[in-house]
Amino acid sequence: MYGKIKDMRLLEITVVQDGNVIYQGKVEDAPEEIANSTYKKIEFVGVDVKIEI
Repeated sequence: MYGKIKDMRLLEITVVQDGNVIYQGKVEDAPEEIANSTYKKIEFVGVDVKIEI
């Protein structure tokens, strides 16, 4: 089971949908529709987190 993006805290994230970056920044600053999205895959890239929805 996968969680919602907003459940993560204090992370710099890159959100990718269908191969396109749709958001880059802090979890807390993400638009509500992205924050409420359920992720399919998470990948750590250095100190940042890449999330696929």
